[in-house]
Amino acid sequence: MTKPADNLLFATIDNIPILDKQQAAKEILALDASLSFWDNYRHIRMISLMTKNGGTTSNGVTNNQEGEFVWTTFAPKVIVDWFEDYIFPWLGTKARVMALITLPGASNNEHIDCSSHELNTLQHKFRVVLQGRTDTLYWLTDKGNVFAPNTDKAFIMDGGWPHGMTNSTNEIKVTLALGAPWTGKDSYDDITILQDRNDFAMPKEISHLWNG
Repeated sequence: MTKPADNLLFATIDNIPILDKQQAAKEILALDASLSFWDNYRHIRMISLMTKNGGTTSNGVTNNQEGEFVWTTFAPKVIVDWFEDYIFPWLGTKARVMALITLPGASNNEHIDCSSHELNTLQHKFRVVLQGRTDTLYWLTDKGNVFAPNTDKAFIMDGGWPHGMTNSTNEIKVTLALGAPWTGKDSYDDITILQDRNDFAMPKEISHLWNG
């Protein structure tokens, strides 16, 4: 069933087979540290898995490079096959794919995954947590922080809503993330919307969140 997603804040994807998360996380964490880079804005360690032309740099890869999106040579096959067989056909496109690594007890900077002029536009991000919990993610609202639900499924989140994450578990959190230049769809097949933008209001002051 197709559902409109204009006000989607957090939604699980119900018709995609579950990835072999244990194997995927194991292979991501086994990659050499030199393949990762530190993102100061989000305060998180990242590994590029799909980039323009499959290239990498010490600071990641920008999306404005020419060429097609290609898997890096070290992207784990279990992840490549899952995206190629299920995710890209469902999304209808390819985009940059990253692995996000957060140590136990560490926090990501509260931030917004879009430019200030893009606020309140369609800014969906695809995520799947390979190791850890999804309810360590929280939204900033005018009433305080609101935590996302916990789920084993892949999910869509609104990257244009102020958010943060504190890994309160005792294990490394590993998340696969797909975002720009994909920004989402106006409607989706077979999703369950668990949190709606209409149920919350953003804090009055958010300008500092674009500064990292």
